[in-house]
Amino acid sequence: MSLETTLAALVGPESDPVAAGYRLKEVADGDSAVVIEVLRYLAEHHEPLSQSDPAIIGTLLRIVHSKLAGGENIQAALSALQPELIGGIDQALPTNVSNRHLLLQLLTQSRSDDALKVLVERLIERPLDDWMQVGQVLGPLMSHNDWDIDALFPKLLECISEPSTAAPLLDLANYLYRSERVDPHPAAEMVTSLQELLGAVSRRLERFEEDPRSFGDDVPTVQKRLGEAVALAVSLCDSLACIGDATSVGKLNQTVTLKHRRVQCEAAGALAKLGDEEGRKRLIELADEPAARLRAIAYADELGIGEEIEDRLRSDESTAEAEMALWLSQPHQMGVPPTHVEVAANRRMLWPSFDDPVDVILVRFEYNTGSGLYSNIGLTGPGVSALSCDLADMPIDDIYAIYAGWHADHPDIFTVPADSQNEAQLRVMETFQQHLQHIGYEELKPQLLGLFLDERAGVFSAVREGTQCLVVTDGLETIDHATAGRHRPLAAEDIFNLYKGRKMLRTFNS
Repeated sequence: MSLETTLAALVGPESDPVAAGYRLKEVADGDSAVVIEVLRYLAEHHEPLSQSDPAIIGTLLRIVHSKLAGGENIQAALSALQPELIGGIDQALPTNVSNRHLLLQLLTQSRSDDALKVLVERLIERPLDDWMQVGQVLGPLMSHNDWDIDALFPKLLECISEPSTAAPLLDLANYLYRSERVDPHPAAEMVTSLQELLGAVSRRLERFEEDPRSFGDDVPTVQKRLGEAVALAVSLCDSLACIGDATSVGKLNQTVTLKHRRVQCEAAGALAKLGDEEGRKRLIELADEPAARLRAIAYADELGIGEEIEDRLRSDESTAEAEMALWLSQPHQMGVPPTHVEVAANRRMLWPSFDDPVDVILVRFEYNTGSGLYSNIGLTGPGVSALSCDLADMPIDDIYAIYAGWHADHPDIFTVPADSQNEAQLRVMETFQQHLQHIGYEELKPQLLGLFLDERAGVFSAVREGTQCLVVTDGLETIDHATAGRHRPLAAEDIFNLYKGRKMLRTFNS
């Protein structure tokens, strides 16, 4: 079947969502030359494109982007396509289409003057509604110096009134100034407007602190608006610090009183850079707060006042506490810093995916909500993460093991759910079930089969001495964990992680 026939079945009001799956696979099986032809087709069919199913077109855009972005020379591939064609496609896209930002990112990956000018036009005419997507669009420009700044600035600054665009474009301007590609700062002539915008964002965040419902009635909306406001406040503080106008001190002093530690730290850093004594003092104080510590230390060192920060705050354990608090504060995690963090264990060991020993630090964190206490133990060192299941009362060795198992990444380590197992796998599970029955487990229900290199283990829900539990066995080693009465018990994947983590850490560190 020709590519044009395939695309005709995907583009337009008559497209069949059921048949779209295999049509899209045909496109995905092609190379970069194929997806260039897809873009040409879309550019020649604006009217049916505008009437297409947004979900189908969104998936098509993702395929196009992945094929081009994954190529060795995306610039060469895109050179065969006029940037105006991409601009025309963007203009014709149906409302609410997903992955529009991936189409626009092709323009920044091309980095030609014409491509960047088309990008500015599209962002002005049809702004993206998610600041993180705008960041993805502009991000490639921070990795390359082979593009003309005049193709973007100052025209791009016309987008600063768009909440979703303001922070990423200021981040790009700040980057250009810090990397000494421009001087003065691209937004230097707008300093009064930036000050007013910072005042407005600070007032909005202050209202949020008084009444979180001012940002929306549901959690996703609140998180989106909060993330957008925080990103803009941070970018504005950095811009005003870079511009260096002393008249910014008043608005920055308003911002530094906010409770949000990231915003407070940025404002304090900007004030210190402008020579404000109170800002300098607040920056040093923030190093004592885990969620702000890493940034406060970095800014203090940059300003030459790092010796005022206590040495204990630079220790491995203090850094681990700070990394965990900062990770938990992210919008896609808890969204706010914990009320307490402390190191639970610190060991140097061989770890999955690392060739040499690494420091692996477990950090206990707590959230005191007033109506209750939420606590758990996360991991720093090989990465920063915290599992959703409750690890707080597990032995330290097992907490290390469950994270090691979770962290392991290998094509020969995977699981097969009970409802997806073939006949051979079902026979293996039956053998494991008979073994567990023989050693006293009752009411066994298969959950998954885990494959760990050359070994296999079965996970079951069960009852042991009257207690509901999960159990994993390979016929030689058996591990169970009670699930009854727990708010966040281990899931089947978790206990398999515990099983394989024990084996790996024993092997690596014997």
